[in-house]
Amino acid sequence: MIKKLYEEHFLEIDSLLTKESKRLKLSPNELVVLKTLFQMYKKKTFSVTQIAKKIELTVEEISKALDKLTSKGFVTLALETRNDKQVEVFDLTGTFDKITALYLEDIKEEKQQKYDSQIATVIEMIEHAQGKTLSPFELETVKSWYYEKEFEHELIVSKIHEHGESGRFGVKFLERILTQSKLKQGDRDEKTQKALDEIFKAIK
Repeated sequence: MIKKLYEEHFLEIDSLLTKESKRLKLSPNELVVLKTLFQMYKKKTFSVTQIAKKIELTVEEISKALDKLTSKGFVTLALETRNDKQVEVFDLTGTFDKITALYLEDIKEEKQQKYDSQIATVIEMIEHAQGKTLSPFELETVKSWYYEKEFEHELIVSKIHEHGESGRFGVKFLERILTQSKLKQGDRDEKTQKALDEIFKAIK
């Protein structure tokens, strides 16, 4: 996706690389060389000489930086036949993959923080409703509702409000109520889909 965004001119890669250089573990020389390769992205023809013309680094410094970039997986070099000649070309797919992995990890951490906050809220609500702290097993059960995406947070909260004052209230009781609600919702969704199918058939 990031590669496509860049190729369709929706992404400013230069500033992005500068911003994420520390997290990508790029040295200053590696960063400069990588940015220069992106300037040569369309032709993809690899040439240390051409790189040296664009930046204030020696050929030796550029070569060392390129070795690091290839070993880290940011750049791939290969031979390609063009007009019956073997030409060395570079590929920056690895760089796009690393940036994508970085942002996917960010999204994962954001979700984790959101889940942790929601779990803490629900645990507090359950403990308040039943008048005692949850056991380790009960804590793991509640966490599994979120990490395994068994029930939506809004449904859990609504059922605690609805049944919290019941004398039988507890984690097992709540889980049974949530499961029943989920099954009912599934039945409703199936009936709705069948009704829509019938409508579409009638239209045809």
